[in-house]
Amino acid sequence: MRPAGRMEGFTLIEISIVITLLAILSWVAYPSLNSINEIRLDAAARRVASDLRYAQNRAIGSRTIHGVRFDVGAGRYIVYAGNSGAAIVNPADRGKNLAVTFAALAETRGVSIESAAFGATPGVTFDFYGVPRDSAGVELVSPGRVVLLFQGQRDTVEVAPQTGAIRVP
Repeated sequence: MRPAGRMEGFTLIEISIVITLLAILSWVAYPSLNSINEIRLDAAARRVASDLRYAQNRAIGSRTIHGVRFDVGAGRYIVYAGNSGAAIVNPADRGKNLAVTFAALAETRGVSIESAAFGATPGVTFDFYGVPRDSAGVELVSPGRVVLLFQGQRDTVEVAPQTGAIRVP
């Protein structure tokens, strides 16, 4: 039995406490959601840099031209050897070629290639000294860049001319 005149429900103080707790939780959770986006973009940039370094090291080690060709519209790139343009074997997955499509990988899904510029071409090759050249074989005179885009944020991978140093600034 209820006492006469007493209504059921929550008091204003209880509702205020719940709203305050929800506000604090959302304030704490928002930066971690935003950092997930940054992690995804950073993972894609580091993957590109790693594959560029791999192509450069393979060129030096095998004394054969190796390169990376970017397909900006499709959001993918391929690491190849020689002039044939055929993909090399992926060292992490021996049964597959080293061709990366960002949409197919869970850790980079949603990342796109905004631009890839190495001289006048969207690809870069490395000679057996590790010196970067554009896809036409002309030595780079300015840094080559790959710009990645994810939800309005950009990250850049740079290849320095002459030395071929690869960095994610």
